[in-house]
Amino acid sequence: MSFIRKHRMKTLQIATFGDEDKDGIALGIQNFPIHRLILLCYSIDESKAIKYSKKIESIIGIGSEIILVEKENVVKDTIEKVNEILSRKSTEYHDILMNASSGDKLIICAALSSAFINGIKAFTMDHGNTMLLMWPVLNFSYSEIISDTKLNILKSIDRIGGMVSSLEELEQISGYGKPLLSYHVQGGKENKGLADLGLVDVDKGERGKTIINITTLGKLMVTSNSFNHDD
Repeated sequence: MSFIRKHRMKTLQIATFGDEDKDGIALGIQNFPIHRLILLCYSIDESKAIKYSKKIESIIGIGSEIILVEKENVVKDTIEKVNEILSRKSTEYHDILMNASSGDKLIICAALSSAFINGIKAFTMDHGNTMLLMWPVLNFSYSEIISDTKLNILKSIDRIGGMVSSLEELEQISGYGKPLLSYHVQGGKENKGLADLGLVDVDKGERGKTIINITTLGKLMVTSNSFNHDD
């Protein structure tokens, strides 16, 4: 086997880390390939994460890394940190796994959101702490089905607070014409609009105006793409 092939057959595991429930991290290491471990945790758990990672390094001889996320803004920060990891490591590892077993519910949910948006295979420990369960994550990045135009529209809405009161207002802030905006927001026979994709909610306001609110998933999409794209 050539060096290049060996290089490509490496697996990176990203795992959430908390003061309790570390069995899930160990199960992930036992049940899936691993060549490097990255732990996501809050600053309050950093010293324990360092100690745990060094223990893993000494037992199985792999490298590790600790990445801190802000508890006050855990979803947004976790998504940004995972995107940064993917940007740095995606060419080095042929497979990247997300282990959302350890830590509090917020960091676990944030990690799963990151996995869903980026098409990362994710797993967690069952309630009996005896086996791992795979999560139904897309086999491709959610952003791959969102065109640049749709993403730019989302960013425009997000920049002004997440809501526009009419297509006319959206036209002014986005630079796109109303027919194109209607097509990308409402969709058509062969095109799923932002509303169909669950990225915006559309309501009728006074005088038939279209009120558009960005959804939580829409905000996550903006956050996910902001690391690698310029507005």
